[in-house]
Amino acid sequence: MPTFKQLEALIAVVDHGTFDGAANRLGQVQSAISRQIQELEHWLGFALFDRSGRGARLTALAAPVVAQARDVLLQRDIVNSCLISPQVLSRRLRIGITELSALTWLPRLIKAVSSHYPKVRIEPEVDLSVRLHGLLMAGQVDVIVVPDAFSSNGLIKVALDEVRNNWFCAPGVLDHQQPLSLEDLSHCTLLAQGRLSGSGLLVDSWLATHQASPSAHIPCSSLAALIGLTVSGLGVTYLPDITAAPYLLNGQLVKLDVTPPLPTTPYVALARADSYSPFHRHVMELLGEHCDLQQAYGRPA
Repeated sequence: MPTFKQLEALIAVVDHGTFDGAANRLGQVQSAISRQIQELEHWLGFALFDRSGRGARLTALAAPVVAQARDVLLQRDIVNSCLISPQVLSRRLRIGITELSALTWLPRLIKAVSSHYPKVRIEPEVDLSVRLHGLLMAGQVDVIVVPDAFSSNGLIKVALDEVRNNWFCAPGVLDHQQPLSLEDLSHCTLLAQGRLSGSGLLVDSWLATHQASPSAHIPCSSLAALIGLTVSGLGVTYLPDITAAPYLLNGQLVKLDVTPPLPTTPYVALARADSYSPFHRHVMELLGEHCDLQQAYGRPA
């Protein structure tokens, strides 16, 4: 009979695309992964991977085996979640978050998860939303928290919080004491996170519906760097109030009064339905309790 280790090796190779990637994921050497796959193939009586080229391509017979392996591992996780005390449950929690989450609620979540599950190892992955979504679909993270800009087919989605964005620039770039329109902004360079950002996707779509296009666009993948570019006077940007607040206080940024105002950005937690255990459901509940994108960690409420 196949072992859990063999099934874990199979899923890790499928999700990571290579035997080396699976070995890194499981903390094993590549030869051990290869041996486990070979043992599984011997028991099945057919090859699971086409080894004629680079990478690990599944054979035509492998798809139902992969589906069954995912189901077996999910059932194991369900049993473990239901029968094993949270105090002794030992596993990893791979959570994908954006830069804004890392700056606000993440420490509170880590404290809450560690309190409920002291033996769970939390592994945050901080990246842009599109990349995080790709990691989730590839099975390389368990849960992601991103703007609600993606299809939820095959995913569990839980609504969390909303972020209010406003327009900002350095003093003197535009007259912040006068009401402005999107047409006024179009004469400036737009500094934004771009199409790898969930917020960027949503705002780009919103601007398109208002037929607003900037004269120039400088994409930037880092929220902190984006603020630096804006403070330097290179253009206008949209930011969550929580990240702009310190720069407003010291006079490096000013808030612009623009009509129509930017829409709020809803944030959601996403997890794959085919690996969603009671443990993941509880993590989602903890996210609902602690995901506060309006308050920086350590700042009084």
